[in-house]
Amino acid sequence: MPRLFRFTLLASCVVALAASAPTFAADMTASAATRTHEQAVKAPAGKFIQELGDRAIKIIADKQISPEQRSEEFSKILNDSFDLRTIGRFVIGRTWNVATPEQQSDYMKLFKALVIKDYGDRMAMYAGEGFGVVGTRPESEMDTTVLSQITHPDGSPPTEIDWRVRQKDGKMGVIDVVVEGVSLSVTQKQEYASIIQQDGGRIDGLLQKMRNQLKEPEQGK
Repeated sequence: MPRLFRFTLLASCVVALAASAPTFAADMTASAATRTHEQAVKAPAGKFIQELGDRAIKIIADKQISPEQRSEEFSKILNDSFDLRTIGRFVIGRTWNVATPEQQSDYMKLFKALVIKDYGDRMAMYAGEGFGVVGTRPESEMDTTVLSQITHPDGSPPTEIDWRVRQKDGKMGVIDVVVEGVSLSVTQKQEYASIIQQDGGRIDGLLQKMRNQLKEPEQGK
């Protein structure tokens, strides 16, 4: 599965690998982190990402709902919390401008469907990891980077995840996720550029590859 869909697994890293707050070994560190967390979630973007995580956790913790209902709920999170059009256009770059309206529509539908499929494939990954927002950093008038950590039950160092949140037309949306310093949307842009180049600069090969991925069986089935 290409990294773009692992990228939105990061609605899943909050979905499939999250809990409501970070945990730390030392009391002094925990106290400092709590103060940072409390300050961060007072910022609109920090509050937005923490609520995204809490909402996702609630869904994955509900063992009474069917896989179909869970996919539907994750679809709502995706639509509510991610700026998919901005992400999708960035990932295929200038190819978007030469694609027909029909190809653009097909691409966005496939993009969303693959993200949802990846959610379903990854749900078994949840193993009690902790998630918490620990800081925010303004990037521009529209964009804020929200710093977060995933902590691990085995006591290994936390995984650093940064979320770039854009506020546009009065609505916030995630436009990139950076894991341990690596932008997943930039990485996926490079991978997609290679696929498109192999097809002579056309989007058709990418669309077919995406269709094929949708036909792949879910993990564990």
